[in-house]
Parts: sequence; structure tokens; C-alpha cells
Amino acid sequence: MEEALNENRDDSLPPPSISRVPMSSVLERVEKDLRDLWAPPAPGQPLPSRACTMNLVVVASSREVAERYTSIVDDVTRVIPSRSIVITMTPNARDASLEGEVTAIRSADEAMTSERVVLRASGAATARIGSAALALVVPELPTTLIWLGRVHVDDPVFRELAQSSDRIVLDTEYTSISSLLALSRWARTSHAKMGIADLAWTRIAVWQEMCARFFDDPRMRPLAFRVDSLRLVQMSEKGARLGSEGALLLAWLATRLHWRLEPLGGALRFRRADGKVVHVELAAMPRPERVAPLAVASVSFTASADDMVAKGTVARDFEGDVADVLRYRLEVNLPCAGEQTVRLGVNRSARVLERTLHRPARDDAFAAAVEFAEKLDDDGAACT
Repeated sequence: MEEALNENRDDSLPPPSISRVPMSSVLERVEKDLRDLWAPPAPGQPLPSRACTMNLVVVASSREVAERYTSIVDDVTRVIPSRSIVITMTPNARDASLEGEVTAIRSADEAMTSERVVLRASGAATARIGSAALALVVPELPTTLIWLGRVHVDDPVFRELAQSSDRIVLDTEYTSISSLLALSRWARTSHAKMGIADLAWTRIAVWQEMCARFFDDPRMRPLAFRVDSLRLVQMSEKGARLGSEGALLLAWLATRLHWRLEPLGGALRFRRADGKVVHVELAAMPRPERVAPLAVASVSFTASADDMVAKGTVARDFEGDVADVLRYRLEVNLPCAGEQTVRLGVNRSARVLERTLHRPARDDAFAAAVEFAEKLDDDGAACT
């Protein structure tokens, strides 16, 4: 089912210019392979059942990342029928070349079939890979760009793909939160209408749910706006800057609780809506090998109102083999006090991407958190 479409070239010749790269012949063969997927397997047999609800254009920063992510994309397309186009680029290669592969991806019950196209561009051909990918998307279906690398908003390949997409999904675990902030600023200043998402935001969804649960009880809700202190711990070296998970979680808490930032003495201070200062501590702890860099280890708070004091903690459980369990604990003189464990689920990458694609393309809470995180990043928030 899978056939490499390698463009033949004479290595004795000088490197071809962009205009000499016969990209059209490669695309013609890719399109032919796509058509052949839906040809009857034998006379008299029914056509395969084709399903496609969107285009997924995945751009990886290296072949290693692309190979690791291809299986994730395949798992997602088995649940969300799509035409996926996985792109790798080697712009500094001496020779210009384009390679393509077409593969049928069948659903778990084999009732439906989707398509995966792999494009590999080297040298001068890299400059035209955006138009090559866009020539292969299914018309009139939404397109999501998944960019697995550092974002440079002046990169012509990124711009061409971004401006033709309905949504851009980053995974700042592969880069840093700076890519998300640069993309957000570019989208605002250029009045771009595409949605923006970060898989880090999906990964902290369970943390958000657990933090919100502290104040589910009506008698606890006044304490949500009376937080005195907050401690967030990430898994990194001391002095490391706050990673994307920690920055987005802290920014989400601050925007939901109506905190504001104000500069004082060269640093930032958090202030509640009633004017009282919130003591925020950013700490670091050693990272186990099985956990992603700069991931959140725990978040805890204390809050008081009148004669009531509450202490809450959500922390990873490191006793297991995968550190994929959160422990929730609320200490307060109310019946809602107690403990709970919940599965974090960050080790299931396909599930994280699937959940992200099912979310609305535009998320006001995410947008507000990103704007708040910009101020944290400008200040160089670091964990001690």
C-alpha cells in the first residue's frame, strides 16, 4: 500500500535551482496513488469506504520527530477521519529533492479508510513545500496545521500554510512557550482569523478541573477570591524559566480569579481584585526521566475568609512507573474536605491531540491566559 515516490536526479550535476525542481511530477504520482487507493480491489468487489472530515497538515522539525509523530497522527485519523499530510524539511541540504508516500489508514473496525501522505523536502525544494502540501488538501474541508517546531512568523513556509489553515496547533513541549507567544502576537497584529491551540493547554485540562473543584461547594466559592498564597512546582533545574504548562496554568488561575500583575522593584507582583497581594512562589524539583521537561509537579494554595481557612493541593504521584496520577487534597472545616486520585493522561499523545481537535477553534479562556503569560514571559519568571 505504501510506495516511495523519489525524484531521480543526477548527483554529478550542480544543485538545481528552485525552478528546476520537477515538483509537479512528484505531486502527479502522489495524486495518482491517492486515486488508486479508491480503485476496486478486484472486478466485482465493492469500493473501499472512504471517510474524511478535515485536513491535517503536520510539519515536523526533523525526520525523527516526524517518524515519532506519524503513529500519533494515524491513531487520531482512525477516530477523526482525515487526510493527513506529514511534512519534513531539510532546507540546508545541498541537493533539492522531493519525496512522497501515500498510505491508507483504516479505522479500528476497518469499516472506514483515510489517507496519509508523507512529503520530504530538501534543499531548494523546501521553499515550495507549502504550495505542494496545499495542492493535496481536500477542497472545502477545514484544514488544521500542526507545527512541531519553533515558530518563526517570517518563515514563508509557515506563513503560507498558516494563512491557508482554519486552526494552528502547536506542541510547545517540542519548543518553548515563546513560540506560542510569538504566534499569538502575530495573529493579533495581522488580524489573522485562524484559531490557535497548544497541546500543553490540553495537557493541563485535568489540573484546571482539579483546581476548580476546590471551589465547587457553594460555601467554598467566596474563598476563590480570597487566595492568600499559591505555590507552583515544575520539574526542572533551579533557575529554569517557567515552562509552557506552568505558565499557562498560572495564567489561567490568575485570569479566572481576576488577579492583575503590577511591576514593583524590577519584579512582578500579583494582586487580587480586592487589592490584597497574593504571595506566589515558583519552585523547582528534580525531573524523573519518565516525565517531560518543565512539566508541572504540583500546585497548592491557601485561602482565608472570616474564620475559615482552606488549604488545597494537586500533585503528581511519583510512586508509580509513569507518574500519570494526580492526587487531590482539600483541607477545610467543611464536608467537602477530602482526597481523591485521578488519571492525568498526558502519556497518551494521540488522545491529547484528539481532544484538542474536538475543542472549539477559538477559546476565550486560552486567549486570555496567553495574554497573561506574555507578561510573565517578559518578566523572565523563573523557578527557584
